[in-house]
Amino acid sequence: MLTSIEPKAGSFILLVGPRSLNATMLTAIARLGQRQAIRVLDGGNRFNAYGLTRLAAGRPEVLERITVARAFTCYQVLALLESTPATQQPFAVLDLLNTFYDESVQAGERKRLLRSCILHLHRLERAAGGVVSVHPPAVPSQTAIELLGMLQQATPEAYFIQTAPPPPEPLRLF
Repeated sequence: MLTSIEPKAGSFILLVGPRSLNATMLTAIARLGQRQAIRVLDGGNRFNAYGLTRLAAGRPEVLERITVARAFTCYQVLALLESTPATQQPFAVLDLLNTFYDESVQAGERKRLLRSCILHLHRLERAAGGVVSVHPPAVPSQTAIELLGMLQQATPEAYFIQTAPPPPEPLRLF
């Protein structure tokens, strides 16, 4: 189960799945926060502080171990990773590619930025390891596929999470 995946020094784990994967990531972050400090880097504006508070079950020491930083553009994602020091704290990156799907930034520039981000992920993984989540783009494109491929090649551990589709709604005539 995803909540039992533990970051290990020397690598990061890539999780590819639907946007609902973020709720499961939040559970994993809360569980890890019960034992040690963790840094959360939010690349898709998906971090739910209220949800984390509920998951921490009123334990302020858990919340104090979790630090969060957000980025709203692919340029800010790189700046965030560049400014994150390599420490013994594992990291979790939520929706890393979300801002990289923005087609107002040229494809070549997005790839260049992601290559730099991957270098920083490798720098950060050496000390404590981490987990990176991504979701497929709403509108698939060749560039989006290439960006995901770049991330897959950067780690030996990539998991593709699929959720069962919701049951069909009953047909209603009135």
